[in-house]
Amino acid sequence: MPEMSASTGVERRRSHRLEVALPLLVRGRDAYGAFFEDSVASFDISREGASFRTRRDLLLGQALDLIIPQHRPGRPDAARDFETTGEVRRLIPRGDDEWEVGVLFTGPRLRTYLAESA
Repeated sequence: MPEMSASTGVERRRSHRLEVALPLLVRGRDAYGAFFEDSVASFDISREGASFRTRRDLLLGQALDLIIPQHRPGRPDAARDFETTGEVRRLIPRGDDEWEVGVLFTGPRLRTYLAESA
């Protein structure tokens, strides 16, 4: 997710984003304290975090559990879901009670196989 430079206010990214729709299972508590579990899709993802849309009311800084299913046809024994925790770092209203949510991974990071610049 973006990192803001304190001196310039310019957004700096720690890792390359991939625009990809991956299934995500998101668990946590909404802004009202109610537990939820939603299946959504990412619209971009990086080693450091992910973005997705939701109709849930969430709060900046709140913790979420995230699971990216890893289905490998013909190899169920080798399939392992990627599970991590994250912190809501960005909330952008997108109309019709929908939010764009940016999450910074606070648990394990996602492995990527593209060259990344620091």
